[in-house]
Amino acid sequence: MYEFNSVKETLKAQYQKDNWTSGIASRTLKPRVEAILKEGEQISVAKAKADAIAYILRNAQIDIHPNEIFADKLNHNNLMINYLASKQSVLKAVQAQDFAKRELLFSATGSFDALMDFGHIAPDWDFLIQNGIVGVINRLEQQQIKATSPESEAFYEQCLTVYRAMIDCLIRMAEVAEKNGTKNNLFMAYNLRKLAVSAPETMAQAMQLTLFFYNVQMHLDATTVRSLGGLDHLYQPLFQKDLDEKRFTEAEQREIIRYFFWKISAMKVIANMPFYIGGTDFTGEDQTSDFTYILLEEYLELDIYDPKIHIMYHNNTPSRLIDIVLESIRNGKNSFVFVNTAVAKAALERIGIEPKDAARLTVYGCYEPAAEGTEVPATCAGRVNMAKAVELALNNGIDPITQEQVGLMTGDDFETYDDFYQAVKSQLAFLTKNCMEIITEYERHYSVVCPSPIMSATYECSVTKGKDLYCGGAKYGNTSIVGLGLATLVDSCAAVKKVIFEEKIITFDELKKDLLNNWQQAEDIQLYVKKNCDKYGNNSSEVDQFAVDLTSFFSELINLRPNGRGGVFRCGMFSVDWCTDFGFATAATPDGRNSSEPISKNICASLGMDKKGVTAFLQSALKLPSYDISDGCVTDVVLHHSSVHDDDGMIAFRGILYAFMKNGGASIHFNVLNPTILREAQQHPERYQNLQIRLCGWNVYFVDLSRDEQNAFILQAENG
Repeated sequence: MYEFNSVKETLKAQYQKDNWTSGIASRTLKPRVEAILKEGEQISVAKAKADAIAYILRNAQIDIHPNEIFADKLNHNNLMINYLASKQSVLKAVQAQDFAKRELLFSATGSFDALMDFGHIAPDWDFLIQNGIVGVINRLEQQQIKATSPESEAFYEQCLTVYRAMIDCLIRMAEVAEKNGTKNNLFMAYNLRKLAVSAPETMAQAMQLTLFFYNVQMHLDATTVRSLGGLDHLYQPLFQKDLDEKRFTEAEQREIIRYFFWKISAMKVIANMPFYIGGTDFTGEDQTSDFTYILLEEYLELDIYDPKIHIMYHNNTPSRLIDIVLESIRNGKNSFVFVNTAVAKAALERIGIEPKDAARLTVYGCYEPAAEGTEVPATCAGRVNMAKAVELALNNGIDPITQEQVGLMTGDDFETYDDFYQAVKSQLAFLTKNCMEIITEYERHYSVVCPSPIMSATYECSVTKGKDLYCGGAKYGNTSIVGLGLATLVDSCAAVKKVIFEEKIITFDELKKDLLNNWQQAEDIQLYVKKNCDKYGNNSSEVDQFAVDLTSFFSELINLRPNGRGGVFRCGMFSVDWCTDFGFATAATPDGRNSSEPISKNICASLGMDKKGVTAFLQSALKLPSYDISDGCVTDVVLHHSSVHDDDGMIAFRGILYAFMKNGGASIHFNVLNPTILREAQQHPERYQNLQIRLCGWNVYFVDLSRDEQNAFILQAENG
């Protein structure tokens, strides 16, 4: 291989310019694939999709960069992703037309989104890395012999059609690499040809399989891969075998790791490809190894922020691992989220996942726990704007921006605070139940929307049943609904109680008028609400109790309710960056927030409202019933750089993490920020091109944020 540093700059732009060779050009490929889809649909969507995928694998153009050691670029032209979109549109227009119209109303008013979620999943990486594509084919062929119905026979045949074409694609890529003839491409070609006939025998081959499979599933199966699995335990046996058999030295293995991470970083896939390290094995023993640290060291040395890393925390996580990660975060490299494995596993068990399956814990996307190899969790199928419940309660179910009757008619005046609070809960229940009802209807038609032969064939449960994962093949075909805007909801309820019922500063009619006018000419009341009403995030017992009660109420509405594909719904509490979009459609709220401003993020306090420091904020967050939030919830912590910069600061930093995990926190990520530097970066972005910020579930460069987003981080840094 070429020395990595000698070619890294040429590899950085490999996804920005294509050099397609050895195949059918996209302008010719498209009509041929469309014809295959049309013909196949006369039998089934599953057959149409399998035949089209196979044709693309065998005929689409290939791009092999001469300095690359891993192949993955196939000119698929997004044909299968577009096909999925068309099937979803047809479903909404014909089979679920009434439900789609309802969803459009709720979505347009910022109340909730009800989605068909095929985008939060991953193959069974353990099986795939241990057995390879040929192992998948062998298992399918063995089960095909036992097929007991035309449906299962068709399933096996469709999966085999795709996987045999994947073998052919590997060979095609090897031929292009051999024709290029560079040292790196010849190394690539050798690995591709080995994968065409056997399971991975080296770490490099395992990494090649990961990258190839990711792109095939992502772009042809059209089911977005949201985790690369536990890379340290997946690759460690092959890494050690390479050393023992003297195939590679450790220095050469580190070079291969650099190529691997650098390629993922060049893809710029944002949150699509996280991986996890650490955690425990089936016996509960820590599975951190020397290889864990090698992966981490090479990742940090590259100074990249993709892929993201989940740290699977447990009571015996080595302090060395914790310290390396915390040191990285306080130095501005913060692509990490800590996940409490005990909480995550217990939460999965509460929704009916067997302990042995929950023990195979993975994390999809930003922070969503799932049972790897058995569960299809659809972790973002529904997104409910919890803050909207207050708005609808104040306006008899009418959305004040559009004047649409969106919610229940719960009245527009209340004699007691309990009456108002019950109206808020009724509106929240109405939105949530409608969201689940629409999703359930969509899910009944998944067999004609997105059969997924590539992913399904890696799951033992699906192969044993002879059914696609989205059509009854999953052991746990679950669906997740997430709530966002918790602090906005809680602070609004607390404000109504204080200013109307306790202090009687204003009436309901006056408050509604002020909110409709976006607090104009009522700035004194708005300021009073912001400064004098207790807010979630300050360890206030009364306000935090609202948060606990409303979270418990929301999770009870969702957890274990049957969905449309034989599983159950599960609750999550996070917002990613949707708090901005949903906030834009939400009118002014009683907590002092202006119309169209973002609602609160994740399970954080509203922006700037956690006035008593990080300890008080975490005490508030830790009161929430995290064991009932099986789809995950994350606590964002922003610390001023001065609080953690020295040895005492590191002790404090470590103490925050340990205290949070010990007391049942679900997951946490950190930003360590210097407001002075952030202001300088805002004024002189050319000087701070590599300044990282962790934005919800992924990292961005500070200079790429909007002015408002930059100002929000500056405010958080000052408060931190």
